[in-house]
Amino acid sequence: MGSNILSPFELKELIKHRKNEIIITDIREVHEFNDWNIADSINIPVNSLLVQGDYRGMKKELCKLPKDKFIITVCMRGINSQVISSVLNEMGYMSASLEKGMKGWNENFDVYEINFPDFVIVQFVRVGKGCLSYIIISKKSTNAVLIEPSIFTSEYINYIDAHKLTLTKILDTHAHADHFSGGMALSKETGIDYYINSADVDGDFRFKSLLGMHEIKLDEVVINIIPTPGHTDGSLSFLIDNKALVCGDLMLLESPGRPDLARTKEDTIKGAGILFDTLHNIIFKLEESVKIFPSHFTKTELRPVVLSLGELKNQCKPLQMTQKEEFIEYLTSNIPLTPPNYESIKKFNKAGAIIPMDYAEDLEIGPNRCAAR
Repeated sequence: MGSNILSPFELKELIKHRKNEIIITDIREVHEFNDWNIADSINIPVNSLLVQGDYRGMKKELCKLPKDKFIITVCMRGINSQVISSVLNEMGYMSASLEKGMKGWNENFDVYEINFPDFVIVQFVRVGKGCLSYIIISKKSTNAVLIEPSIFTSEYINYIDAHKLTLTKILDTHAHADHFSGGMALSKETGIDYYINSADVDGDFRFKSLLGMHEIKLDEVVINIIPTPGHTDGSLSFLIDNKALVCGDLMLLESPGRPDLARTKEDTIKGAGILFDTLHNIIFKLEESVKIFPSHFTKTELRPVVLSLGELKNQCKPLQMTQKEEFIEYLTSNIPLTPPNYESIKKFNKAGAIIPMDYAEDLEIGPNRCAAR
């Protein structure tokens, strides 16, 4: 049975320009679909019927789809969905399968440029994973720094080359637990130094520590390095010319960052208290006009993914809490499921390991779950 294959980029373009002509049909089980899916896709869970060889049962479920739409089938890794797409074609449908499935969807990026008086922030939105990376560019020259790179390093290299930028530094706010850092791979590829807080890594690989550093200069643009513990002990935020804050997982637009990953229950409660102190003693003393750029998002459809500090405080319930005990209780009760494979990913990131792409992508499969609620 033959089947057409659609790349993740091609699907993204279809969604942008021909959304009304397609139906994205996810064939995974209901609980898998509910946990992580492509926006506006539907779930027809025929994967188990395929495994059982129940051809008649598959066709009975699939015939519920309209024949005047282009059907794009999706599974976890893009294998079983090819079979279902072939069955649909035999049934008289126009159908294609998403290449590499949800694993492939993780590779998609959208790019937004946000202008400030003396610098530009380029936000890379990793559509399927909810991860955010940033290139900060001085308007005075072509000099730039890269913050929170993913393993898909060609996204940044291609942008840098296309805009004739000079990359000067590669930075991470902390050792992530839900996705691999591309910092070391990029450093090896480009020869540019990789920086992270030594308090957040194992320390036996080649990097430069941000511990004790107070600022980085990008021509006349000053990037203040602010210790902002809570999500992790060594988390940092970067305040750019007092106008923009890249804050890692300290705050998402939907919630503060979770304080529990790789921590005991006792340390989780302590971490939530530290996060409260960081917010009230450091972040809330900034001007409310400062733009907040997190490193992740969950459900927000705002693009680019940014709000002013004042806007974020007005819409985020825990940021309005003034009692530390109430805040701790809110963050530590009903904590979401942990990110898939987070313990392994965290260890690799702390060790500065450069992981083969296929293996890294497999470990990263699934949504980010860095928000506390």
